[in-house]
Amino acid sequence: MSVDAVLSSERGLIVAPAGCGKTHLITDVLKVKPTKPYLVLTHTTAGVAALKQRLKRLAVPNEHYRVATIDGWALKVANMFPSSCMMSALPSNPQAFYPELRYVVNAFISSGHLGEIIRASYSRLLVDEYQDCDMAQHTLINSISNILPTTVFGDPMQAIFDFRGITLPCWNQVVQTCFPQVAALEIPWRWNNAHKHELGEWLLSVRGILIQGGSIDLQTCPGFVTWHPLTGNSRADSQNQNDTQYQLRNRNPVTDSLLIVGNSSNKESRHNFAKIARGIDVVEPVELADVVYAASRFDANQGIQLVEHVLDVATTMMTGVGRAQFLQRINSIIAGRNRTLATPLELSAQVVVEQGSRVSILNLLHKLEQNQDSRVYRNGAFSALKDTVTMSVSDSSKSMQEAASIIREQRRHSGDRRIPSKAIGSTLLLKGLEADHALILDAGNMNSKHLYVALTRGANSVTVYSHSNVVGGG
Repeated sequence: MSVDAVLSSERGLIVAPAGCGKTHLITDVLKVKPTKPYLVLTHTTAGVAALKQRLKRLAVPNEHYRVATIDGWALKVANMFPSSCMMSALPSNPQAFYPELRYVVNAFISSGHLGEIIRASYSRLLVDEYQDCDMAQHTLINSISNILPTTVFGDPMQAIFDFRGITLPCWNQVVQTCFPQVAALEIPWRWNNAHKHELGEWLLSVRGILIQGGSIDLQTCPGFVTWHPLTGNSRADSQNQNDTQYQLRNRNPVTDSLLIVGNSSNKESRHNFAKIARGIDVVEPVELADVVYAASRFDANQGIQLVEHVLDVATTMMTGVGRAQFLQRINSIIAGRNRTLATPLELSAQVVVEQGSRVSILNLLHKLEQNQDSRVYRNGAFSALKDTVTMSVSDSSKSMQEAASIIREQRRHSGDRRIPSKAIGSTLLLKGLEADHALILDAGNMNSKHLYVALTRGANSVTVYSHSNVVGGG
């Protein structure tokens, strides 16, 4: 696939299966000096951060491109023209704000008032991960494509964001009508570069079967794909899966990365796996709903109830809290009935009871983290919680819930680059990431698209648990 094919297209689609060199093609396009910068849009801040890092590493001149999320670029337009893009929803309510933002900015662009400014600012539009566009984002991109030459990159087999009422445009009838297919990438570079050619070719053949609604046999790629049967006994299966992740880590270099694909609809099961498996961290959703809720409870309580809520949230993010025994000791210390001296951790909790200050809450969180019996297994969430309380300390005009919302939006727009090298998440959270090895905890619980996303995370090996070695077909 040549760069010329992209640059000569006025309106086109590049179908890009996982690991087949899409990002490499985009960076090669951006190396070609334009008369005006290319506008490159994608969905996630993590995707923006990764692309910018790659462009910097390849010394692609900054003046060649402007990279942003679709919503981030729309927000920039709305802020530049507030009287033409009047918003009623607030960023603190993202479920209402972003859909309205897309609608308002699209209406402004499609009215024709911004065409000359867009043409004067950019030479071409490139849109990555197009299969993740909802209908409103597709409509916005289509409006921009009436102004700029546009190429979109995507893969219908990775379109897994069709949930919670989100409407994705029909790939065949809508996307390919607006953006006719220019080419399809066909070389599995991720696996070729890892010298795992057989695995790459197998995954391409699997994609062809799954896209036609067929089933695949997990035992048809020996040496690279390992299948383990689920027994139906949840305790035994959990132990076997945990043993497998340790074996993967022990028999491969310590620097090798590992992504564990857990149940998409059961975050507690993923958290529990990380709680048991030392060295595995949790990939958190950008909404940080747990952190925002925890901050709201900190705002609403005081005294021993405030300590209870701090301990409640701590037990969901770290091991070794010992909530019941800890509270018993705190009540004894407050009443003066304790026979042994209070520890620094217990004293920090006593200060929360007596003062209820934000500084005391932050100190208690730090003391819990430093406790030798504790281990944080949700580092992303716990870090965001500490940052939330820290911000509320430095700006007392903000509630802790308001501070949590600000921290969430900062991470949404700047990206969180601290994805651990050994982590567990869902297909929704891990899509776009890659590792040396992938472990799928229940492939039989996935439809074909989620299964394809899960199978393509590992560059060197894929280990799969399911009740049957034949999966897919749904």
